[in-house]
Amino acid sequence: MRGVLADSEIRDAMTNGDLAIAPFEDGCLEPASYDFRVGDQAFLSGTDAIADVANKGLIIMEPGEFAVIATRETVRCGPQFAAQLGLDSKYARQGLVLLSGPQIDPGFHGVLIVRVTNLAPRRITLTHEARFLTVQFFRLSRPVAKPYAGSRQGQTGLGSSDIEELTHPDSPTLGGMVKSLSTLASDVGDLNTSVARLEGSMSRLSWVIPLLVAFGIGVTAVIIAFK
Repeated sequence: MRGVLADSEIRDAMTNGDLAIAPFEDGCLEPASYDFRVGDQAFLSGTDAIADVANKGLIIMEPGEFAVIATRETVRCGPQFAAQLGLDSKYARQGLVLLSGPQIDPGFHGVLIVRVTNLAPRRITLTHEARFLTVQFFRLSRPVAKPYAGSRQGQTGLGSSDIEELTHPDSPTLGGMVKSLSTLASDVGDLNTSVARLEGSMSRLSWVIPLLVAFGIGVTAVIIAFK
């Protein structure tokens, strides 16, 4: 595999028909990559239907939530080209993590279906057509003998296989486990705060306890004396 294609090389490959990105936007072309955008469909863990992101306008991911997102763009790689995926640094810094496979195989054609999870303690918002995925393209030393011809070829959006793992009632998801851990951490934090407050209260009352004990002893002594 040779080096990463520069912006001008991506344009040349598209002109020659070796690569295709549609719809193509000049603003998404970076010096050595292309930014793919949030498409029209997504599926969030804890829901039971594919979200119409184009109509809703955004995706809101709560802490620990898992999402499957279709890209706005369709991509085609010729037999001598491959690509690698990475999350845009803006969202990576917020705590979003990309869980999809890192490579687009030579010969692939279709939209990209990516999986992400929110590991941050706060919600993350992805708007429709937000540039959230960075794709780097590579020219191979020679065309591959067997271009990609798998089940993902020609995909145009989310399918049942993309969401079935999130809807299976007996299969815990990473998002669910992260959310449970977040809840547990919050509960432990609340408990520590309560204990600290109790210790503070006991410290403030420490002078009262000996006084009450002394008072009790004095009353007992008076009662015994007058018997």
